Amino acid sequence: MFYWYLPHAYRQSSKRNYTHKYNRPACARAAMSKTNIAIFASGSGSTAEAFIRDVQQNEQLDVRLLICNNSQAYVLERVQKLRAELGVNIASATINSRTQTSTKPITHGHQTDEEQEAILRLLKQYKIDLVLLLGYMKLVGPKLLKAYGWQPQYKSVYECRMLNTHPGLLPETIGTHGLSTQVYTLETGMKEAGQSLHAVSAEYDTGPVVAVHRVPVRASDTAASLFARVQKAEKQHLAEDVRQFIYHQLQYRKEQT
Repeated sequence: MFYWYLPHAYRQSSKRNYTHKYNRPACARAAMSKTNIAIFASGSGSTAEAFIRDVQQNEQLDVRLLICNNSQAYVLERVQKLRAELGVNIASATINSRTQTSTKPITHGHQTDEEQEAILRLLKQYKIDLVLLLGYMKLVGPKLLKAYGWQPQYKSVYECRMLNTHPGLLPETIGTHGLSTQVYTLETGMKEAGQSLHAVSAEYDTGPVVAVHRVPVRASDTAASLFARVQKAEKQHLAEDVRQFIYHQLQYRKEQT
């Protein structure tokens, strides 16, 4: 079963789930204005490829930029192949602590100030409206969060412009990633796994959840078999989840004017 988490007001301390079934009017897609999207990724990029394929003919969504922190990541090659196959115009950039020299000590897994500034310049250059983290293995820094991420003072999740896909239910699997999420799910006896789309905040996996797809755990499951089904659900639903988020974001903005 699929639910959307669509609070008009979100309180970080609240334990309630604000949910309703999604029901967008049939004419809604035509009413949406164009949204420029950047993808952040670190690994093979299979989810990024699935998303790009799903939206490449959508007039309202335009993937314009890929940011990667790993120069050897296969996602860079995937996007290069998609340019040739689909004719998509997606720029790619590798930005990490090697490409952007820092004068301060570097904390592994964290963005430096210089990395954030370089990324922000590109986001401005390509007029990015929404950032998607699809397997990006760095904690987003405060400068980027201020520009795009979730802030505690926000009254609505639709003020956020940065989303992350997580291969587990939240908050149950906070702080896990990839295959380790499924290992945790099985070891703790959870009856359901899932894929969550949430706003990016200052700590891993703690921003408001905007969409979740639950995947039943089978008695015969291994971490690998469960992960495969979670990834299938992620790739199947991600593009439409993002469209829905953008649609409701536009509606929220209209209400504020």
